[in-house]
Amino acid sequence: MEGLLIPIVAIVCTIGLPIIMVIILGVQAQRGRHEERLAMIEKGTVLEEAEKKPNRYPALRNGIVMIGLSLGLIVGLYVDPYLPSYNDYFSFGIPAFTILFGGIGFIVYFFFSRSMQQKERKN
Repeated sequence: MEGLLIPIVAIVCTIGLPIIMVIILGVQAQRGRHEERLAMIEKGTVLEEAEKKPNRYPALRNGIVMIGLSLGLIVGLYVDPYLPSYNDYFSFGIPAFTILFGGIGFIVYFFFSRSMQQKERKN
């Protein structure tokens, strides 16, 4: 029974303590934001949440990024056999192209949404 105490304490400390620390930091951050909002309300200042405009095109963003990810996966599958491989388990082309095309999808979304917002402002 004495030999089991050390592994149990080690597991609890390596898993439990970081989770507890994240919870404590999250609660403190939430309290700080709450106190800041209360102080702003007392002073009569406009909260920044009221000034922010929500994202009006989440479906467009998700669609473009999913198309980019799938194109990256397809390109990665076709290009991967031609890339140098150091061992049988190392395949870098597929994740690299998937992430690359996903990022390109975000950039395309940015330009689409910006042009759509500029058109709305003109009208």
